[in-house]
Amino acid sequence: MLLTFIIMALQEEFEKQSLWLLKYGKAFPYIMLMVGYLLLIKSEKYPSGLILRQSPYEKLYEALCLGLSLSGCLLRIITMGYTPKASVPDQKGVFTPHHYTFGAYSIVRHPLYLGNFIIWLGMIIITGNFWFIISFALLYFIYLERIMMAKEKQLKLKFGFKYSRWADNVPAILPNVWLYKKPHSAFNWKKVSQRETGRLCITFFIFFVFEISCQVIERKNNYNFILLLISAVLGIIYTVTNFSFITSFIRRLIVKMR
Repeated sequence: MLLTFIIMALQEEFEKQSLWLLKYGKAFPYIMLMVGYLLLIKSEKYPSGLILRQSPYEKLYEALCLGLSLSGCLLRIITMGYTPKASVPDQKGVFTPHHYTFGAYSIVRHPLYLGNFIIWLGMIIITGNFWFIISFALLYFIYLERIMMAKEKQLKLKFGFKYSRWADNVPAILPNVWLYKKPHSAFNWKKVSQRETGRLCITFFIFFVFEISCQVIERKNNYNFILLLISAVLGIIYTVTNFSFITSFIRRLIVKMR
């Protein structure tokens, strides 16, 4: 009896933490990124004991880190591009979760969260600090577990048995490629340009800041602005495709400030 009470109390506490993190926990990865940036700066001054720092393979290592983050962006792009609108009522007037049946959602329940983790991991690995990388992975796993718990509770309330039946057969975060089902909808480029170009822009810009900071510390003059150029182009695309939203947001902000 006591054990059951303790388990129920812990479950209730986990749910509270999950809902709080879902609402306010978005700052956590950015805090870890700032810590990672400070460690990266330190690694340029004291490179001993760090992964490939100031070695002949340093540039290759940095390129692999960028590639890892871009693979996370690619996962998000594929997920977003092939995800149809969820607001399709079935015969009973209940929303049918079509977007949980095909594409990325057929092999993993939370492909967008997985994509986010891969993006952040690439940015953290570039620090070259082994113990910081391990700490980030463990902390992010706990953070992600709580977020997924809260999200799945919302989805179960919304979709009921249909969601639970699908969730029982699809892994939460580690994809099972053997479950893949080809999406029936066409790839939505407009949706991707509106939702994901901003994330790509920020990703390239962060890696540019990391690289330029290291070059400044090393007193190198051969600055590479390719990442900044790519970031600027993506930023322009994002601004153009979301112009009405941005102008509306600015208007609301001005009204609140008056």
